[in-house]
Amino acid sequence: MKAIIVGAGEVGFQLSKVLLAEGYDVVAIDQSQSACNRIAESLDLMTFCGSGSVPSLLETAGISNTDLLISVTNSDETNILASLIAKQCGVKNKIARVSNSTYFDNRIITRDDLGIDHTINSERLCAAEFIRILKSAEAREVVDFADGKIQLIAFNIESNNPLIDSTIEEISNREIFSELRFVAIKKRHGRSTIMPRGSDRISGGDEVFVMGSRMAVTNIMKISGISTSHNLERLVIAGASPIGVEVAKQLESSSVRVSIIEPDIHKAEQASSILKKAIIIHGNFLERQILGEAGIREADSFISVTGDDEDDIMSCILSTAEGADRTIPLIQEPTYLPILASISEIDSAVSRHLTLVNDILRLLRTGNVLKDVLIKDIDAEVLELVVDSKSKVCNKKISSISFPRETVVGAIVRSGKVVLPKGNVIIEAGDDVVIFSQPESIPQVESLFA
Repeated sequence: MKAIIVGAGEVGFQLSKVLLAEGYDVVAIDQSQSACNRIAESLDLMTFCGSGSVPSLLETAGISNTDLLISVTNSDETNILASLIAKQCGVKNKIARVSNSTYFDNRIITRDDLGIDHTINSERLCAAEFIRILKSAEAREVVDFADGKIQLIAFNIESNNPLIDSTIEEISNREIFSELRFVAIKKRHGRSTIMPRGSDRISGGDEVFVMGSRMAVTNIMKISGISTSHNLERLVIAGASPIGVEVAKQLESSSVRVSIIEPDIHKAEQASSILKKAIIIHGNFLERQILGEAGIREADSFISVTGDDEDDIMSCILSTAEGADRTIPLIQEPTYLPILASISEIDSAVSRHLTLVNDILRLLRTGNVLKDVLIKDIDAEVLELVVDSKSKVCNKKISSISFPRETVVGAIVRSGKVVLPKGNVIIEAGDDVVIFSQPESIPQVESLFA
């Protein structure tokens, strides 16, 4: 299988990494020579420097014998043209990042006319992710699997957590945690991430990743002093960016009171013309007085979506100091994500590039893969798979299956009930199995379930 990725930024880089691990022959195209150099130095692929909208360049890159084209540049026009050329060359699957929905809000031209099989809108995806987090439990990460029967959560171990100094075995032996699995711990010292064994101990400052039934996850959150739900009533947004406006727009049908702070007068006026209910404040979101005018002291949540990582992080820290209960920044640079877990003033984050990558992976997954999620704070991927009667794992004990290293069977759902994945459990046809693994091991996991 061959794939061409147009756009070698963070999204293109992560997609290339995943596809290479799955055995694709990947070619990356970008107008930036430095972007091409970076991806070529890090990954085993071929690069071409230039525009993905130029037919001759795509021809040189081998478009005529390509199975998959994904165009994720910052230019809608480039992404649309690349897909149109791919259609003419017979590429079977074409995915394009298109932010401006007005391209298709007409009767003249449709997505099919341009040969695009799937469009992805980063602004809408990120806005939806913000709203999902705002309405979820107050953990750093919350992901549902098996129609919500299984949850993966990540949270920090605060100094007063009663689990401190307990071993994983001691915690797991408690009845209320019988359907819970510790799948990873990001250790406070050295910032290393481990897939824990029974003898490993929980320390203050650790970030733990647990998976299990909703009840078991709720139990560990309650014991750890983490709210299991969030009642969103008042939200302050820094930045009338497309994402900020989209979040406010999606909340207009609710009772949530929204205020947006925007330093650019033209953006503020534009947001005011689009939104019916939100209060738009022209001012600097890094000034205490302006935050006060926006109602930060009464706000249960604050998000910062300016597109500048440093501003978004600093505004969240300042908003926490001014009284906001919960703060969430938009993050562009992935290297910031592991650091944010150690900043107590920031509760979670939305990664623009991971949000896009996860949605594209969702579109690509077929067959027995039901869900595929890259985890923000650590280099890990979670797969939800349904077991086919002909797969290699069917009717075998978990302990007898040769799973790759750094791979954990997190949970099993059988006939609607959660089964704790102990070594003597036999995997049966029709089971939903949730696997926590390092990305490079995913192809081996998929082959076991094929």
